Amino acid sequence: MNIIKYPSDEAVNEAVKADKKLLGAVSLDGVTAYVGAAETVGDHISLLEAFDEFSPAGFFRLSFDSLTAEWIFSCPRNYNGIFSEKERMDIYYRDGLRLIPEFLVMFGYFSKLKIKNAPPEIWEF
Repeated sequence: MNIIKYPSDEAVNEAVKADKKLLGAVSLDGVTAYVGAAETVGDHISLLEAFDEFSPAGFFRLSFDSLTAEWIFSCPRNYNGIFSEKERMDIYYRDGLRLIPEFLVMFGYFSKLKIKNAPPEIWEF
């Protein structure tokens, strides 16, 4: 996974030293992740637009610091071309649980993952 920091490595490293809230966007295929300090980028849309990425649906989005990471659960309607909503949510959930922790560890964090806006169906076994 290629982690790209905005606006620079130095700026993100300073935010890390101060344990400031960061925003991350991990591509659904796990190839690329973008990171910026929340106070610098403002929101995920602005972070992605800074890299000419104009579809937030193509990314797992999270806000995080050294202790917690909050995944904004928003499964695209066309995720992996899966028609069944339950199956699509299940696969999106499993993919996120695989890629987001991988990103956090590569970034150097072992944050507790929380899921924001998760539909109740993902908890059905």
